[in-house]
Parts: sequence; C-alpha cells; structure tokens
Amino acid sequence: MPELPEVESQLDYLRSNALGRAIQKVSVFEPRIIKNSTASSFRKALTGRRLVAASRRGKYLIVNTDARRVLVLHFGMGGDLRYYPSPQQRPRFTRIEFILDNGYRLAFTCPRNICRVMSVSSPSDVPGLRQMGPEPLCKEFTLGVFKTLIGTGTSRAIKALLMDQKRIAGIGNIYADQILFESGVRPTRKTSDLDATEIGRLYRSIRRVLKDALPTAGEEALPSHYIYSRDFSGQGCPGCGRPFEKTRVGGRTTRYCTGCQR
Repeated sequence: MPELPEVESQLDYLRSNALGRAIQKVSVFEPRIIKNSTASSFRKALTGRRLVAASRRGKYLIVNTDARRVLVLHFGMGGDLRYYPSPQQRPRFTRIEFILDNGYRLAFTCPRNICRVMSVSSPSDVPGLRQMGPEPLCKEFTLGVFKTLIGTGTSRAIKALLMDQKRIAGIGNIYADQILFESGVRPTRKTSDLDATEIGRLYRSIRRVLKDALPTAGEEALPSHYIYSRDFSGQGCPGCGRPFEKTRVGGRTTRYCTGCQR
C-alpha cells in the first residue's frame, strides 16, 4: 500500500506534470471508487476546473481547483498516477482519466479497485482527513507529542498504534515494520510496557525511516536493507542473520527479528 513517502512521490509527480492545467473531460471507467457522489456528479464537478494547488495529508493526495472544489485521492493497494499524450498509451487498470487542456491525459490507476476518489468542498468533508493525527515529519511532531500519543488511551501493540491514522498520519504496514526493526522494538510490545529509552528510539526511527524513504519512494522496489526486501529474498536479519519471524498485528502480516527486537 502506498504510504506517506509514496504519496509524497505522487504529489511531486502531479506537480511536475499536471498542476496548472485545466480538466477538459473526465472519463470514469470504474464508478465504484468514487465514494461521495455519482460518477455523473463527479464529472460535472471537475470538468472545466483548473488544478491550482496540491498537497499531501497522510496517505491522501489533495488537489485544489479554481472553483473551490477539492479532488481527494487515496491510493489504496497500489494506486498510481500516470501522465501521457494519447489514449493508445492509457495504462492498464485506469479507473479515472482526466483529459487536460494541453491534450495530455492524467490517469488514476488502481489494480485492486479499493482506491478512493472524492470531489468535496473541503478536505474536512472526508472523515479520514478530518480525524487524522499529526504528520510525523512536521516540526510540531515532537518527542513530547509522541510520548503523549503513546500514553493516551488503552495500551495496545505498538505496531497497531503506529498504523493508527488517528494517532499518526501516513504510516502503514511496511514502514511500521521497518521503524520497529531499526529501533529494536518488537511489534507486539504493549505501549504501556515501553520505557523512555525505547520511546525515544522509536521517535527517532520514525523520523529517520520516513525521511530517508522520500528520495526513493517513487521506485518500484524497496531498498535492499528493508525487512520486506530481505525477507522475500531469504537473506535474513542483517544484524544477527536469523530468519525473520511472521505474525499478525492489527490484522496485518508483521515481520520482525527475534534476536534484535525486544
């Protein structure tokens, strides 16, 4: 699933290719991914509108138009944007296609049809955005804020907290596992059991892992030192050589090292 770094890459892509362009036509090939209106209403709301600004919030891409309508994209499992000059180059799994005023097209692709697309008056109209926690790379996300997030509410597995978008924006399964591995904390550890040193390591790991991922997030393969890359190639833990163990936390497959994560 595209997480914070990948959606940031999509933001850069949209800014480089389509920002400032007007939408001449909207083609909807899969209306089920439009979540707050009919396909007809979606087309009407965006046709003729110019894309004037774009931003990211958590795993959402937010595109403002010149008519006070906001296009919101959530990339689900493998969603993508593609910019191309002709219908013959339309990518596979195109669910929505925006034909722009320069003749080029912008496709929103979604292999598994679980992406979400919305046209709203304000990002706050989307519950997931309205209820979202702080951005982990912003300056307001301090160690003190992170300690408060861990200490608030019922104790639960630390990985579940990291992936809770109401607590911290943009972290999903892959980056949560990498953050926990690099901080030496086992994903099943209860938040109430973490000491100040471990919380500090986790905080620094969140910032470091996500920041380091930004330059390569647009690439198809994860870096070779990531747990997922090493696990799939059978290389094992780079610290102790043990095979990675697998369990489920918060309904998600979770990888960790029994030797290096406590």
